[in-house]
Amino acid sequence: MFGLGSNLRVGVDIGTHSIKIAAVEKVGPRFRLVKWKCHELYTGGEKYDPEGPKKSIAVPALAKILGEMGLAPKKIKHLSSCIGGQQVSAKEISSLMQTEQEMASSLLLEARKHIPLDGSETVVDYQLLGDDVKETDKVRVLLVATTRKLFEAHQDYLREIELKPGIIDIEPLAILNSYIIHSQLPDEGVIVLLHIGAKRTILSVFGRRDMFFTRDLPVGGQTFTEELMRVYGLEYEAAEHTKITQGMAPELPKTGGGEGGLGMTDRTTFEKLGDEINRSLRYYVKETGQSVFTHIVLTGGGAPLIGLDAYLSNKFNLPIELYNPFNQLDSRIPIESANPYQMAPAIGLAIRGDL
Repeated sequence: MFGLGSNLRVGVDIGTHSIKIAAVEKVGPRFRLVKWKCHELYTGGEKYDPEGPKKSIAVPALAKILGEMGLAPKKIKHLSSCIGGQQVSAKEISSLMQTEQEMASSLLLEARKHIPLDGSETVVDYQLLGDDVKETDKVRVLLVATTRKLFEAHQDYLREIELKPGIIDIEPLAILNSYIIHSQLPDEGVIVLLHIGAKRTILSVFGRRDMFFTRDLPVGGQTFTEELMRVYGLEYEAAEHTKITQGMAPELPKTGGGEGGLGMTDRTTFEKLGDEINRSLRYYVKETGQSVFTHIVLTGGGAPLIGLDAYLSNKFNLPIELYNPFNQLDSRIPIESANPYQMAPAIGLAIRGDL
């Protein structure tokens, strides 16, 4: 097994479509990429399950990928992983600076005011985001809540292969941590970060002076695949291949949506995603008064989809940055990947302990 396991910082991202793992080490002020791997859970023609892989599939796959990387689970001392989805809520508030004990106690009460809890037994935590530039005696605090059932199920996944659960982050923060480690945030205005996953898109808004906001949008890579299946009459595997190689306007005869393919009343997935983004940004402006969006950052497995960057740039009149998280790290190993953008959460998790 890989001998440096006890010193590595390892980030594990168990997604609905694939498992991503990154292992880094600290070298001076920077991080060096030591190992990384992305393992697709649906190969050989299996149809993607939008509810995510069953434990019987995900756990053996996680063990397999660690073995291929030469990482012994028992030797990993610095592990970070993440959870996300509808059972995770996050809200930024402003709070007076307090001791750690006082903060933990008072923020539990604050969470009940600001985060919609459905009555399930809940786990609440927080992360300091920095000083509040508008109120000098206060700090910016991100409140996070999830159900105890989801939290413990995630830990069980890890313990099943003798991984010791360490930091458990939320997916939007893992992505943001990856981006800000060596990227400059604007002095004025905010960035819009879009992580195009298989099941959903995570929209996050963040700046030096303005409120952090995140929301899950019900459009993801699978939605694009389903459009190709419906409009062009393709089977799942053929639609996936077409999406990757030709985008959403392939040179194929249309078979669905009436004569000529899509009807006038049908909305393309691009348009559905654009509408969801627009609705979220309008809400952000209403809540914060901040309307200066400097640019859009694209990450996730769906980020390189042909035509997506041009569509978003035209719709919102903003520059687009296709974010490759490997560019933030030093590396002595070859990085050959047609889609490095999906590694942002895993890399953000791996460096999490030092942020």
